[in-house]
Amino acid sequence: MSSNTLAACVDKIIEFAPRWQPTSEKSNDEDWNDEEEEEEEDGDKEDDKEKRANDESTIRTYHVLPPLYSATGKPLNTATSTSVTIDLSRIKLKDLYHSNNDRIGSLSRLLCLGLFELRRKHQLNQTISGIYLTKQEMRAFKSKEIFSIRKVFITPSTIQYEGPHFEEACAVIRYFSKFQDCFLRVSFRDEDYRKLKDINNSMDILFKHIKSLITDGLNICDRKYKFLAFSTSQLREHSCWMFHQQHTNNISCETIREWMGDFQNIHPVAKMAARLGQSFSTTIKGKELSKESYIEIDDVTSPIDRKVLYTDGIGIIASWFADELSKQMNFDSTPSAFQIRFAGYKGMVCVSLEDKIANDSKIRVAFRPSMKKFDSDNCSIDIVRSSDFSLSYLNRQIILLLSSRHISDSVFHHFQDEMLEKLMSINTNAERAIETLWKFNGNTGGNGTHKMMIEYLSRFQLNTEPFVQQLLFHFQAFQLKQLRTKARILIENGCVLLGVTDESRTLKREQVFIQIHRSDINETKIIQGPVIVTRNPCLHPGDIRRYEAVDNLQLHKLKNVIVFPMDGPRSMTAELAGGDLDGDTFWISWDSRLIFTKNYTAFCYSDQARQANESTSNTSKQSYTIADVCRFFVEYMKADNLGIIATWHLALADLYGVEYEECMRLAAMHSIAVDFVKTGNRPPSLTKDLQPNTYPHFMEKKDKPYHVSTSILGQLYDE
Repeated sequence: MSSNTLAACVDKIIEFAPRWQPTSEKSNDEDWNDEEEEEEEDGDKEDDKEKRANDESTIRTYHVLPPLYSATGKPLNTATSTSVTIDLSRIKLKDLYHSNNDRIGSLSRLLCLGLFELRRKHQLNQTISGIYLTKQEMRAFKSKEIFSIRKVFITPSTIQYEGPHFEEACAVIRYFSKFQDCFLRVSFRDEDYRKLKDINNSMDILFKHIKSLITDGLNICDRKYKFLAFSTSQLREHSCWMFHQQHTNNISCETIREWMGDFQNIHPVAKMAARLGQSFSTTIKGKELSKESYIEIDDVTSPIDRKVLYTDGIGIIASWFADELSKQMNFDSTPSAFQIRFAGYKGMVCVSLEDKIANDSKIRVAFRPSMKKFDSDNCSIDIVRSSDFSLSYLNRQIILLLSSRHISDSVFHHFQDEMLEKLMSINTNAERAIETLWKFNGNTGGNGTHKMMIEYLSRFQLNTEPFVQQLLFHFQAFQLKQLRTKARILIENGCVLLGVTDESRTLKREQVFIQIHRSDINETKIIQGPVIVTRNPCLHPGDIRRYEAVDNLQLHKLKNVIVFPMDGPRSMTAELAGGDLDGDTFWISWDSRLIFTKNYTAFCYSDQARQANESTSNTSKQSYTIADVCRFFVEYMKADNLGIIATWHLALADLYGVEYEECMRLAAMHSIAVDFVKTGNRPPSLTKDLQPNTYPHFMEKKDKPYHVSTSILGQLYDE
């Protein structure tokens, strides 16, 4: 069942629990008979077709792990899995309630009762892709603009068809929703369904085949799917969109691209491809803007170098209009910033510090030239995401950088011990379990399963029920796996926030403003004192910086964002692993144990980007075609070595430190590889002198020579 169906079952349990506790056998039987008669009366009023669909959808087989303990507390055999068949049409409530089967825990029995009640009220829809869907859930799908999309995975030897799957909409699918069954997500994978790796010249035949599929299209039954576009994230995952043109309408790939915007005279081809993919970002539809309701204002540049932008990718939104958007999207409060897509603009808009924009109360949004990517007539301001508080976790890259800044190994051991203690206490009692679930999920409370666990434990105060025990066990196992394989350690005195710029121009160089609001504990506070800030991924020792967090009365309006100053020879965001303000998130911590004394000289990412732009600007100014975009897609797949660079850097940095010469070279190459999707500038080829001879044991490279690591990462892995 889906998480929403599970939530509906929990609501039914809470609603009907008193009726499911009979006082006597006789009265109990009378209650069951009354409900069965009521079911028959309700059924006569329903459409026969819907009733047949519901009846067919009630017989399901679930493959579940056996409960750790029975309802009576007896331990059960956990060596094998159990197949449980539930026929809701034949379930008798009294049989379920009085069942003495130890393999069905009390909550599991209540869930069956909840499913029965949903079916009796005709609130279960026919199954889609083997998932129970409630009517409330279907309405939620419509309100959230969730669409069903077919997917295809192409490997060197097979083609795997999947779906349709529910996904959040993008601007293109939202506009062409009548033809959503004509869209197809295509992913190119290895036989294990991971990205292709160890690419070499012997794979030319494979890439020739991929190129033919991208260029000529994909035939599935009586349909011909042709290449449409891909987003930046899809390109990194070797995926793209295809579309089937039906003979009954005039909608084609060319028609869709014309609706998206004008992409002529965009150079190089990588940038053109990125602009095509801009309309495929997952968004929530906002409001239509008339030409009189928005303006374009100048970017703010450094007085020392006019090519340095303090406002790269960020604009301003009127506070009253931000309130309207938040109300439309059912937010509990108005965020301080939104990541948006609008008429060829992309980036962030931050709530105005003043009552009006440009002294005009009619202006809703002010964009900047750095946000304009192409011309488009699509005048709906769509929301990618909004500013919010997120928990911060250490990872291997951040730990190595902090270790290079002379943070003691004992500090990381202490953080890991604290996290392990919290995870181990999850089975102690309900209160500790709830506390741990909240700590590891922040404002949101986590996904549907985590919310259900918190709700159940809060109401029933019992964590020994087998089903909940299973969920808690899997949550614990997942966190431990992340801890072991990624050194993902929770930092309570930290957060991850979207970055914005100081429109008041009152912050000084090396200063930031951070005001966090946590709705889960109803706490708002302004961080003051030294903080460390970085942006993932971070490989260069200068990618992590120490700043001073200050209070600033003019910025109190901004919450759950990190505000950077408009001061200094270059943008502070560019020093943080080459970041900007078009939607980048920044890792922040004010824990005194992680604060180092001196910053390492920052790598000049802006100079590297400028050189890349100059090299690509020398190419021909001819207009590119979709065939050129298809060719670039295959070229990127062949040259994609981002993962290899990061792996080699980690192995060498573990032995010699991040300031090792080869590590510095790999860090520079990594930056070029990250921007390859936008610049088309290939990273330099990896040479033998950069390849590690052995890999640390914590990387678990079973097919490679390894050494036992004695660094902090090796110590944390072995602990």
